[in-house]
This record gives sequence, C-alpha cells and structure tokens, in this order.
Amino acid sequence: MAFRIQQPVRHPDVDRAGIVYFPRYFDFYHRALEDFFRDEVGIPYHALGETMRIAFPVVRIESDFESPLAHGDLVTVELETESIGAHSLTLRYRIFRPGGTAPAAVSRIVLCAIEVPVWRKAALPEEIRGAFARHLPKR
Repeated sequence: MAFRIQQPVRHPDVDRAGIVYFPRYFDFYHRALEDFFRDEVGIPYHALGETMRIAFPVVRIESDFESPLAHGDLVTVELETESIGAHSLTLRYRIFRPGGTAPAAVSRIVLCAIEVPVWRKAALPEEIRGAFARHLPKR
C-alpha cells in the first residue's frame, strides 16, 4: 500500500503560465519522503545524520509529466516502494490532481544510503528497511 500526503499548490510553485514549474514536483516528492520518515520510520528526516549517521542522496530520477497542476490544486502525493537493495531504495512517486484517477506525474527516484560524515555507501538500517518494505506493492 502506498503512503500518501496532500499538498496544496501555492503561488511560488507555479510559473507565468499558472502551472506547476517542473522542479517543484521534486519538492512535493521530498515533502512526502520527509513525512514518511516521521510517520512510518518514527525518525524526523532532518535528524537521520545525527541519530543514525546516515543520509539518502538521490542518485537517479526518471519522470513523466502527464497533465499540469494548477495554482490552488490540493494534490495527493503518493510514495510507493518499488525495490529495496542492500544500500538503496527505489521509490515510485505519483501525483494526482483533485478527484483525479490518472496521475498527473510519475517519477522513479533511487536513493542511496550513505554514512555521514565520511560519505561512503552504508547498509540500510533494519528499521528503515522494514518501514519501506511495508509499502512494497502486493504481488
């Protein structure tokens, strides 16, 4: 089952055409990721470096933008785990317009676990692995 948040499209999110400027989608995705860590892992995202000595930089992004989002939309951002590796997470994000059933945007983002402050690859901690495993699609 996917993790979901709702996010309003605000004035700073849109361009002169009145639609969401594409880099802002990545902000929406990251907000969902931060909420996921707070709600599902039980650790605030910003505290990972201090509490677990770990960080999750993005190492790959693929995105398809299907339909525009407009100023004032209350969108649903969905995060689902596609796969869990020894050192990485592959996440699928989908954004839905209000009342929409087809996603306005779909992205696949790969995060790599690294140890801080030495910046080398790290194993995924079990509590993080378990939280993301609960959001793998049922097969």
